[in-house]
Amino acid sequence: MKKLLTLGVALLIPVMILSQTSGKISGTVTDEDGNPLKFTNITVIGTNVGTATNEDGSYVLVFGEGFSDGQSVTVVAQYIGFKKAEATVTLSTEGTTQNFALEADVLGAEEVVVTALGISKEKQALGYSVQDLKSDELNMVEQDNVVNALSGKIAGVQVLSMGGAQLGGSAKVRLRGANGMNDTQPLWVVDGTPIDNTSFSSAYSGRDYGNLANDINMDDIESLSVLKGAAASALYGTRAANGVILVTTKKGTPKKEGIGMTYSVTTSSEDLWILPEYQNEYGGGYTQDFLTAVDDEDGITYNILNYAADESWGPKMDGTMYRPWWSWIHADFTGDGVDDYGTQIPMSPQSDNVKDFFNAGNSTTQSVSLDGGSDRLTYRLSIKSNEAKGVIPNSSLEKSNLGFNGTLNLTSKLASSINLNYANTKGFGRPASGYSPSQGNPLQSFNQWFQRQLDMDKMRDYRGADGSIYSWNMRSTTDMRPLYWDSPFFTIYENVAEDERNRLFGNFSTNYQYNENLSLDGTVRTDMYDFVIEDRLGSGGLETDFYSMEKISFNEMNYEARASYTQNFGVISFKGMLGGNLMKKITTSSYNGTSGGLSLPGFYNLDASVDRPSVSTSKTEKAINSLFGQMALGYGGFYFADLSLRNDISSTLPKANNSYTYYSFSNSLVFSELVSLPYVSFGKVRASVAQVGSDTGPYNVDLTYSVGTPYGTSASLAVPDVLPNPYLKPAISTDTEFGFYLALLNNRLRIDASMYTSVKEDEIIDLSVPGASGYTTSLVNAGKFTTTGTELQIGGTPLMGKDYSVDVSLNYAKSNSMVDELAAGMTARSLFRAYWGTYLYANVGEEWGIIQGTGYMKHANGQRIVDPTTGNYLHENNMEFGSVLPDYTGGFNIDIKYKNFDVGAAFDFQEGGQFYSLTRQWGLYSGMTMNTVGNNGLGNPVRDPVLDAAGNAVDYVEYSAAGSGSGGMLVSGVLEDGTAVQYLTDAVTVCSNSYYKRSEENLVDGSFMRFREFRIGYNVPKSLLEKSPLQLPFIGANIALSIRNVAMLSSAEKGIDPTTASNGHGGGFSYWEGGVLPSTRVVSLSLKVNF
Repeated sequence: MKKLLTLGVALLIPVMILSQTSGKISGTVTDEDGNPLKFTNITVIGTNVGTATNEDGSYVLVFGEGFSDGQSVTVVAQYIGFKKAEATVTLSTEGTTQNFALEADVLGAEEVVVTALGISKEKQALGYSVQDLKSDELNMVEQDNVVNALSGKIAGVQVLSMGGAQLGGSAKVRLRGANGMNDTQPLWVVDGTPIDNTSFSSAYSGRDYGNLANDINMDDIESLSVLKGAAASALYGTRAANGVILVTTKKGTPKKEGIGMTYSVTTSSEDLWILPEYQNEYGGGYTQDFLTAVDDEDGITYNILNYAADESWGPKMDGTMYRPWWSWIHADFTGDGVDDYGTQIPMSPQSDNVKDFFNAGNSTTQSVSLDGGSDRLTYRLSIKSNEAKGVIPNSSLEKSNLGFNGTLNLTSKLASSINLNYANTKGFGRPASGYSPSQGNPLQSFNQWFQRQLDMDKMRDYRGADGSIYSWNMRSTTDMRPLYWDSPFFTIYENVAEDERNRLFGNFSTNYQYNENLSLDGTVRTDMYDFVIEDRLGSGGLETDFYSMEKISFNEMNYEARASYTQNFGVISFKGMLGGNLMKKITTSSYNGTSGGLSLPGFYNLDASVDRPSVSTSKTEKAINSLFGQMALGYGGFYFADLSLRNDISSTLPKANNSYTYYSFSNSLVFSELVSLPYVSFGKVRASVAQVGSDTGPYNVDLTYSVGTPYGTSASLAVPDVLPNPYLKPAISTDTEFGFYLALLNNRLRIDASMYTSVKEDEIIDLSVPGASGYTTSLVNAGKFTTTGTELQIGGTPLMGKDYSVDVSLNYAKSNSMVDELAAGMTARSLFRAYWGTYLYANVGEEWGIIQGTGYMKHANGQRIVDPTTGNYLHENNMEFGSVLPDYTGGFNIDIKYKNFDVGAAFDFQEGGQFYSLTRQWGLYSGMTMNTVGNNGLGNPVRDPVLDAAGNAVDYVEYSAAGSGSGGMLVSGVLEDGTAVQYLTDAVTVCSNSYYKRSEENLVDGSFMRFREFRIGYNVPKSLLEKSPLQLPFIGANIALSIRNVAMLSSAEKGIDPTTASNGHGGGFSYWEGGVLPSTRVVSLSLKVNF
């Protein structure tokens, strides 16, 4: 924090030195009722002179060199929600007064939004869909990732995130569904600078180090715009094929005197929100009979459990006395100072044992911002720190951010600006997720392979006084070594990772206003970071001890120049722009890991490697040179048209095909300017068509050789196995979009609708080639994928008065993604394989993202077929189970203001879609979850023995022939000839046999409705602040209570959160979970004070 403060002061000094003024136009800006409008933008057309109003609505414009007495200038006042006003003012050395009274813009048509390349446009002129969120909408509750803050707030945006216990885990965005061969992400742009949003997590298992948009300081965000179609994003070129998310940060505002300051502090408490429903009737083991063992120390025979079993098909938890695992160890486990060896306890459930593993998480966030300036400059400095302890013991995360924005008018025509953002992230003990038996995901054990009678507190002391390591999963009463699982506390305290990332991104630009029509811009943009990860497996555990260190470095530079020209020709307005961009990106990585264990246990260092360490290094470079242009025309204030062209030359494509040009054309017609319609305050229709290309990764079109770890003294080299394709060309996406916007009842009701079609062609994919060629695959252009959809955004203000208002909004999006073509002769292609053979496919003629795998064999009448020789269901492979994509998504938000109080609530929902769950699969298989207990139709426990009419125990029996006391699970279906049958079958057999129908049995419907966010705030009256004994120049203060993840109102599978049911987002398609960490609820109390 001290380093950040020092750097912040250093950034402020040169800016403050330059604060000098001379000559002026001054005045005030108010609304129609005379109320001052603070922070109104005041600009002088054709110059770099500009400012913003102060708290009392006053402003001062100072003119220096380049201006003369008697010169006429045009001053513009513009404020969101009001119509802009212009006035021609004659300069005078005595000073001139110009006041503005702005008229409310009930239509919202003159509101300005940020579009591609940071170009600001009035909403009425847009011919494509752009939706934006303001700072207060994003930050309604405390968030740890800007991606999660988008959930349910923008139509067509689907957010896939990790459970809160992940601590800084990754999240991903799908814009308008998914299609093609990759589940790629939109481009993130901050103040015009493209930034990397790589997700450092695995598609299968391991630790999740988050996605890089995490580095954005949410307190610095002024607004966020989502460009969903190619027409909106085409100016960004190849990287914008999947849309763009634009972030605009807060800027400084001029002050009459002094510097403005905002301080905020938020404290948050985090606890578990959703866990699977565990059964609490049966303990650990494979059978319901107790085992016995003779204690050699006293010669007595005791009841014991099968400690080596990691399933809960064992004896009933009915109070029978037995010796737990820890009673075979000479140690004090109960904390009474007495050796607990030989202790017997009643067999009883530990219903909260999983909850008992977790801590109450907490975090504290502090933020300070300083801003100010004069007519010549503005500046804003922000500093933020966050310290969090996760609900997983021994996990913590520290984040620090420093941001600086400054503008300086060097002359009346020349201006410069700088935007810098620094982020430091330090993680300790980030838990593993997914199916991670080596690193040890504790939830994988608790939900899938565990024993329900285990007391969590007895596992906390996993190391004995003599250094011995204890585990509940010991092999026998005389062999304490774990068979499958270490103590969960050994896992989180010994298998520990540490990571640190330092990142800097931002830009420096200059603007020369040649005259009132022509301006020239030059900008240098950068995004760079170093990321170091150290990981280890502890000595003495089940796995071989291990240590690794990985360093990843990234550096992207963009050099950009633009010329912009504006001119009005009567009723025709013209805006043109030409520009170019040079991009170069370099990524390096170095991985070093021990091999064969550690020569000195507990010494986690590469020098301790028993065998030669494993070493891997890489460096990739990529460059894109671009030319682009845009022309915008307006006619009479009711018709607007935009045309843009861009050419990219990519270093990753063959020279013959590395230059590609694409376009966008959009137009809009404000029909409410032409005809008056009842109740219609404003109406617009729009249409657009656009095309954008995309390339491939570095070195995919050349022969690339690799070097591996040597075998002894022999070098290890690998020849390439990908056949180069000199004819490879860019993939192309073509979008068409139609939409309309209506404001009704004096803007009390607002409707924005879009209908779109997106066609992806010539995707770059790898195909197998004959082995005789000497290669295994080759990259080719193939495929055609079509996505159609509808988006609807409805907003309304049903109640509004002098000191109260109620605003509501609803968004809805529906899309359908079809696979039209693949490569010649190909009708299906596997996109991904989850563990245990559940695949994601693209099949020609079907919806994208079909899940295929094993399932129940079915008769022509649709019923499941039962095998009469086993009393269980038959299965078959390569079955299709529908798409992973939802039918529709959306959200509902309400904002209530009454005097000094504000209340907000946000809901999101999804219908359809599905995911494959290993939590469900192995929870059923191992007898952990509630779906393995209960009574059958005869009123008997399903785990009781199956009995025939004579009372004999059997594996299965026809339901009609079962004894009255028979247990067993009902298996109902038909024989292969269609004859209806019902059996009672042994519960263990039914549940274990579900593995053979695993893909179908363990698919979970992704539908849900969630009460996601709630906030209640209070604006402290200034009169109270002035009475404060602190005697500080308070401007305002707000106190708020907020909750994130209030309630899951509905979901298909109770105990599994469908909003976080995905492995890491670093690869794959996010359609399955191998053992996700639980979702959490966060309650926050915040204070924000303005000075």
